[in-house]
Amino acid sequence: MANPIHIAGVGARTPVGLQAASAAAAVRAGIAGLIEHPYMVDCTGAPMPCAPDAQIDPEIVGSERFILLAEGALREACEPLEDVRRQQLAIPLFLGLPEIRPGFPEQDALAIRSGVARFEGLPIRLSAVTAFIEGHASGLSALTAAVRQLNQGSFEMCLVGGVESYLNADTMEWLDENRQLAGTVSRSGFIPGEAAGFCLVMTDQCRRRLGLNSLAAVQACAIGKEAKLIKTQDICLGEGLSATVRNALDGVVLSGERITDIYCDINGERYRGEEWGFVCLRHSNYFDDPLDYVSPANLWGDVGAASAPLFMMLACQATARGYAKGPRTMLWVSSEKGLRAAAVLETEAAPKPKGYSR
Repeated sequence: MANPIHIAGVGARTPVGLQAASAAAAVRAGIAGLIEHPYMVDCTGAPMPCAPDAQIDPEIVGSERFILLAEGALREACEPLEDVRRQQLAIPLFLGLPEIRPGFPEQDALAIRSGVARFEGLPIRLSAVTAFIEGHASGLSALTAAVRQLNQGSFEMCLVGGVESYLNADTMEWLDENRQLAGTVSRSGFIPGEAAGFCLVMTDQCRRRLGLNSLAAVQACAIGKEAKLIKTQDICLGEGLSATVRNALDGVVLSGERITDIYCDINGERYRGEEWGFVCLRHSNYFDDPLDYVSPANLWGDVGAASAPLFMMLACQATARGYAKGPRTMLWVSSEKGLRAAAVLETEAAPKPKGYSR
C-alpha cells in the first residue's frame, strides 16, 4: 500500500450493544444476544433462532429496518468531526450491503442507499453513497475501493460501512429451506443477526491537520474469488481464501513477524470452518496461532454485510483499551457467491498530534 490509511472513528449498532464501546465490551465478555423469534417458525414448527436489535419493532422490515440500523452507527463514526461541523465538509460513503437474495431485492438496496444519503444533522455532508452489494465481503470490498481512491488523491477522508438484517420472513424461510438455519433441521447452520458498522478513514495528512488520533492504520487489503461455492456439490479446498490472505500478507508481515489478532466470519457452517482450515495448513507461518480467532457470530449472530466494519471496530476497541494481543490484526470475510476479502491493520495507535485534547 502506498501510504497507510488511518481509522479515526468507529460506530456500531449490534444485538449486544448499540454503540462501539458497549458492543466490543459485550463480545469480550461473551455476552450473547440470541433469542427465538417471536412469531417465525421453521419447517418443523420450532421458533426460528435469531439475534435481533431489541430496540427495533420486529414488524418493521425491508429497507426501513436497514436504514434504522445504519443511522446510529454512522452518526457515532462521525463524532470525531464534531469540531469541524461548521465547515460542513463533504465526504463520500462506501456502503456494504447483502447480496441479492429472497427478502432482499435490488429495490431494497437502492432504497437503503437513498435513505442513508438523506441523513440529516451529521457534522459532515455525504457527497456520494456508493453501494457494494456483495454480502459478507462487501465491507472490505468497500474499504479496498476507498483506500485506492484515498491513495490516488480523489479525496482525503471518507466513511466505510456495512449494514445487514436477515430478519425478513422470505430471507429466513430461504435459509431454512437451504438448511443454513441453526436449529433442529441443520447441524451446520447459523443464527441470523442484524447490525451496522461504520468507520471514518482518512489519509495521515488529513488526520494530522484535523488533530485526530489514529485508532488503527490499514496496511493492506486484498480481494479474491472462490470458484467452489457453498450450497453446491463442489469440494472447497480454500484456494480462493488462501490466495486472498496471502496477497494481503505478502510484503506486510515481514520475516520474523506474525499476525497476532484475527477477526473473521466463521458462523457455525461447516463450509466456512473447513475453508479456514485449509488456509491454516497453507499459511500458518504468518500467524502466532491461526486457530486463535475472534468470530462473534455465536454472540451477535451472523451479521453478513456488517461483518468487516464491525471487525474493524473490534480491533480498534481492543487496541484502545489495551487487550489486543499484539500490533497486527487480520480481518477476513467470505461471501456466498464467492467473493473473498482480507485486510491487515496496524493496531498500535499512531501518536497523538501535538496539542491533541480529545
